[in-house]
Amino acid sequence: GHQGYEYVDLGRFWQIFLLVGLFLWLALMVRAIMPAFRNDVEGRHLLGMFLISSAAIAIFYASGLMWGQHTNLAIAEYWRWWVVHLWV
Repeated sequence: GHQGYEYVDLGRFWQIFLLVGLFLWLALMVRAIMPAFRNDVEGRHLLGMFLISSAAIAIFYASGLMWGQHTNLAIAEYWRWWVVHLWV
């Protein structure tokens, strides 16, 4: 259902669908980067940052699923803050 906030206008089904896609993207990133971690590659630290940022995007978006239509406004604004700052 619709949560009534302008930044997260997707319905709940599409939010979950997008979250699954973000975690699939994270899995693809891990599969592509892990061989470089096994070898002693010069840019390992940068690749590690790519993995951390990939995980953070999925986790921060998941925080948008923590509220609904009947959630207290203060709590809903807190979780919406996470989603908004994901894109900033």
